[in-house]
Amino acid sequence: MAEPTGAKLAPNGMTPEQEAAFRKQRRRRSLALAAALALFALTFYVLTIVKMGPALFDRAM
Repeated sequence: MAEPTGAKLAPNGMTPEQEAAFRKQRRRRSLALAAALALFALTFYVLTIVKMGPALFDRAM
């Protein structure tokens, strides 16, 4: 069994430094996923407008 050290462990077994690094990595991953999702949605929006063509803007009001 591991010997207890002076470092205080969080309930999940990580030291505060490990937990901070984990949170930083998770935040970066979340931001990258959000950016990818936004780009995906924007791509569909633009492709939909392009597919409708210029006739979309040439209609009677």
